Amino acid sequence: MGKIGFIERLSIKKQLISTFILIMLLSLVLTAVTYIVGFWWLTSSSWFNPANHYEQKIPAIAAYSRTLGEAVLDPASRPKLEEKIPGEGIKYQVMDAGGKALYGTLTGPVFKQKGDLVQRLNTSFSRQPSIGFGGVITKIVPVTSSSGELRGAIALEYKLEVTSNGGPGSADILKFALNICFLAAPFIYIALFTYIFAARFGRRISRPVHELIDASERIRRQDLDFTITYKAANELGLLTDSFEKMRAALKDSLLREWKLEQERRDMMEAIAHDLRTPMTIIQGNVEMLTDTAGVIPRDKLEDRLRVVEGNIQRVNRLIQDIQVASEKDMEYFPLYVKETDVAEFAGAKEREIRYLCAGKQIRLEYTVTDERPEPYPVYMDVQRVGQVLDNVITNSLRYVPEKGSLSVSLTIREKDIRYEICDTGPGFNEADIPNLFRKFYKGDKGQTGLGLYTARVICDKHGGGIQASNRPEGGACITFTVRTDMHNRETGQ
Repeated sequence: MGKIGFIERLSIKKQLISTFILIMLLSLVLTAVTYIVGFWWLTSSSWFNPANHYEQKIPAIAAYSRTLGEAVLDPASRPKLEEKIPGEGIKYQVMDAGGKALYGTLTGPVFKQKGDLVQRLNTSFSRQPSIGFGGVITKIVPVTSSSGELRGAIALEYKLEVTSNGGPGSADILKFALNICFLAAPFIYIALFTYIFAARFGRRISRPVHELIDASERIRRQDLDFTITYKAANELGLLTDSFEKMRAALKDSLLREWKLEQERRDMMEAIAHDLRTPMTIIQGNVEMLTDTAGVIPRDKLEDRLRVVEGNIQRVNRLIQDIQVASEKDMEYFPLYVKETDVAEFAGAKEREIRYLCAGKQIRLEYTVTDERPEPYPVYMDVQRVGQVLDNVITNSLRYVPEKGSLSVSLTIREKDIRYEICDTGPGFNEADIPNLFRKFYKGDKGQTGLGLYTARVICDKHGGGIQASNRPEGGACITFTVRTDMHNRETGQ
C-alpha cells in the first residue's frame, strides 16, 4: 500500500467538505480563465469580427452621406447609399427633419417625439437591450443643406457584439453557441471536477475497504499472518484499526489454543513414556510371584506385593493425569504436596531400582545420607519426585552395559533433598549437555529428551533444579534437587 495523503487522513465529513470547496474554487478559477482566453481569441481570430466591427464603419458611412448632401433624402439615392452600408450588420433609416421615415431597412419610428431628433444628432444611444453580450446601438448622422441648414438625418443601427465572418444566419448561430458556452462553462467545470474528485474519493474509500475484504477472506482461510497497513485518523482508519486488533486478538487466542493442544499432546506422550516403568516393574514382580508361588517367604511376598501396590498407585496417578489432559485446559504437571516419610520413600525406590538393575546384571550402589540437624518434616509430591527418579534411572539403564554399575545417592537436607545418579555408560556428548532438558531435543545418540524434559519441569515446580555432567573417569551423572519445605501446598504453577 502507498502512503496516505493529507486529505485522506481527515475524517470523511471533512474530506467531503474540502472536496466540495476545492471543486467550486477550481471551477470558478477555470471559468474566469476561460472567459479571458475566450474574449482574447474572439478579438484576435480571423473567423470572427470584433464587437466594434460595424461601429468602425460608421464614420465612412457618415462621410459618404455628407458628400451626397440633401440628395440622400431622395429615395433614388438608396442604391448608392446601400453600397456603403453592410446590410447584414447595419440597419438604417433616412428621415426628414421632423423625424418621419423616408426609406431604409430600419422599420418603425426611431423617435417618439419630433424634438428628440435634434437632441440626438451626432450621438450614439441604445434603443433596446440585446440578449446575451453587447447591445443595439443607434447612431444619428445629420443631413444638411449646402448652407448648413438641417434637412434630415440618417439613423444607423448596429449591434455591439462579436459576429461571424460566415454567411447570413451564421451570426445568430454563433451568438447562440457563444452564449451557451459562456453560460455553461461553470457547470461544465463543476461536473468535470465533481467526476474527477469523486473518482479520487472513491479510490481513497475503496483502498481500506478492499484491504478489509482481503483480510476477511484470509481470516476465513485461517491465515492470520498478515497486518492491515491502512492507518488514518478517520472513521475508516478506526474501523481498520479495530479490525487489526481483532485479528491480533484472534491470532493470540488461536496460538494459545494451539499451545494448549500441543501441551496436551506432550503430556500424553510424557504419560505414555512414564507408564512403561511401573508396568515393567508390575509385570516383573507378577512373573516372579508366579514362578515362586508357594516357596517364597511371607516377608518377601509382602515386599513384592508392596512394590506392585506402589506402582499400581503410580499408574492410577498417571491415568488421572490423562483425564486432566483430556477434560480441561490443563495446568501442566500439577503438584499434590503432602508430608512424606522420606526413609520409606527411599526404601521403596531402592527396591524398584534393584529389580530393574537385576534384569541387566547391573551392580547398584544405593546410599542415603541424612544431614538434617533434627528430623524436620519433608513435604513433596511423592509420585512426581518418584517420576523424576524413574525417568533418570530409565535413561541411565538404557546406556549402562551389562555388568556395569549404577550409583544412586540420596542426601536429605534441612530444606530439600538431593539425588545424584551416576553410571558407567558412555556419558553425554558435551555439545548435548546444555540441551538435554529441552523438549523433544534429539542428540546425536537419538534421545528425544522427553523424559528428562518432564523431570526438569517437575523439579522446577518443586523449587529445585536438575543438572547433567560427565564423570572424569567415564560415565554420566544427573543431579537433581527438590525443596521439601512446601508445607501442605497443592500447586500447579
